[in-house]
Order: sequence, then C-alpha cells, then structure tokens
Amino acid sequence: MRRSCLLVASLTMLLVGATLACGGALEGPVTGIVERGPRPTEGLRMVYLGTGGWIMEYRGAQVIAGPLFSNPGLLRTGLADIESDTALVDRYMSAYDVAEAKAILVGHAHYDHLMDVPRVAAAHAPDARILGSRTVRNTLGTWSGLAGRVDLLEDAAGDEETVGRWLSYGDRVRIMPLRSMHGPHFDGLTLYRGTVDTPLEEPPRRASEWLDGATYAFLVDFLSDDGDVAFRIYYQDAVAPPPLGFAPEELVDERPVDVAVLVPATFEEVPWHPEAVVANLRPRRVLLGHWEDFFRPVERDAEPVPLTDLPEFERRLGRVFDGEVFRPDRFAEFRFGRRSDDTPPQQPVSE
Repeated sequence: MRRSCLLVASLTMLLVGATLACGGALEGPVTGIVERGPRPTEGLRMVYLGTGGWIMEYRGAQVIAGPLFSNPGLLRTGLADIESDTALVDRYMSAYDVAEAKAILVGHAHYDHLMDVPRVAAAHAPDARILGSRTVRNTLGTWSGLAGRVDLLEDAAGDEETVGRWLSYGDRVRIMPLRSMHGPHFDGLTLYRGTVDTPLEEPPRRASEWLDGATYAFLVDFLSDDGDVAFRIYYQDAVAPPPLGFAPEELVDERPVDVAVLVPATFEEVPWHPEAVVANLRPRRVLLGHWEDFFRPVERDAEPVPLTDLPEFERRLGRVFDGEVFRPDRFAEFRFGRRSDDTPPQQPVSE
C-alpha cells in the first residue's frame, strides 16, 4: 500500500508540474561525440552500440551492456534459423578497446540481447564476468564455454523497497541487479517467454529458443579514489510495469541517478512508462537505448523500432523530465563530467 501511494503521489506531482512547463531538451538522434563538463577525461564515457548495447567507462574501468550487431531480418527471425554473425561482431567491436572490461550486463536472454555476447566475451572482453539469470547461464550452456563466467543475480537483486547486494568488480565498479520484467511486445503478448532449466549443448537455432528467463535492470556505480560514488547509472534493456525495475528508494535518496538508460520499445504495453521510472530514479540525464529497428542491418540508417510511437514516448518523457535527453544514433559517444564540474543541463522550454 505504501509503495502504491508513493507512486501515485509522485506521478501526480510530475504531471501537475508538466502543466507549467514543457520538459527536457530532447536531442536526437545524435551522432558523433557529445561532451559535457570541463574535464571529460576524468568523467564518464558512454558509447551506444545499438539495440541494448553500451560501453560505460570511468577512469579505465569498463562495463558493457550486451550488444547486437547481427540483426537478422524480420522474416528470417520469424521463420528460419538465426545465428551470430561473428565477423560483423568483430568488425564493430574491434573499434573499441574493451579488453579490460569488468562485466557484461545481460538483463534477459532474448536473442537480441544475448546472441552476440559469446563472441564479444570470448574475443573482445576475455576477462569480463557476464551478469545474468540462470536462463542466461543455461542458454550459454556447454557450447559457448562461458557458463563458468556467468554471475547469477537471483540472490543479489533488489527492488524499490529492498536494497540488494552490490557485486564488486575491481576497485571502481559495483553493480546491483534490480528485479524487473519483460513487458509485452504487442496486445499484451510477450514473445519467447520462459526459462531454460538445463544447460544447452548446442546454441539455440530459432529466435523462439532464446527464452527471456528472469529479467533484471541494473544500477552501476563507478567509484572514485576515496570510494565515493563518482557516477551512478541506471540501465534497463526491456520496459517493465512499475514498480518492477525500480531502484531502491533508500539508495536513490542517498544518491540519485546521474544517467538513466531507458527503453522506448513497446512502452505503450505497460502503464506509466517512462513517467514512473523517472519519478523513482530522479535522473540528471536520460539516454534512450533499444529505440531503433534491430531487424535492419547495422550498415543502414537507424529507424524507430516497429510498433512503437517514438514521438509519443519522447513527448511524455519531456512532460515529466527537465534534464537533457538524448536519443543516440549507433556509435554516438557521450562524455559527462561529475556533478561538481558538470555543464548544467538545458532548461525546459515553455509551451
């Protein structure tokens, strides 16, 4: 009851405020390098790899969110076998040095978030731990040789009311999984739902064999030399009905989120997205991921994902958020300074 009342109250306040001003300055799709802050080399670097993929870096400590470059077409995905295009993965990942990456985040095990991870982990980030569910580990099975590198999240996960357990990766990175859910794709239907309960001996061949399993969002903290939080990032790779996917209120009260990576795809299938998660996180900036059509080859210009009214998502986000919002093109790079030396976000524009 307390959680529901707080959510309703927060959303009401946000929407009342929206009648007074139009929110954040949306910029996108942006390309190239976006710099904020006078000392970007000491700040946060984020590179959008497309779909759910990101590189997050602070002072050499790197975290990757599982990318997809293979992008099988819609008909092939629905009717035929699919597989990772390892040459394409190598082509695009080789542009970035992620050899020292600490972790690879896999929020759920659908093909568009896990299928290219084995090649990334084996050839480009050989020491990175893979953070995922039991279904992620069992889908990787014996065929990938990576099951031993998967850190299971079930016992560490937090939620809005419960602080989970931080998973530490070196001196500068700690990550907390957050219990979430994969929202429906259309008309209340979620494709490829289920769990993989025993390790697979061969890679899945059809998209329908890449089952989602338990779904998680993540808090990623990059730590300064004195152990304080230099940057706090929220990452989700699927929309979820609130309060699933929320960060613990206690942690946000202590330190709001610097950058929230939110997903527009199929947002209309769940209530109050993005309004509810914005109320929960109180982010300084928002980056949109998984917004583009991942059935199109990476070489082609990005277009919005089918079945999603992207302008409506952006309008709703702008009504409740007065910070900077970026919808990045693939391979756009962001460099953010710490709060103490950051360039102030643009002010909302009155309607």
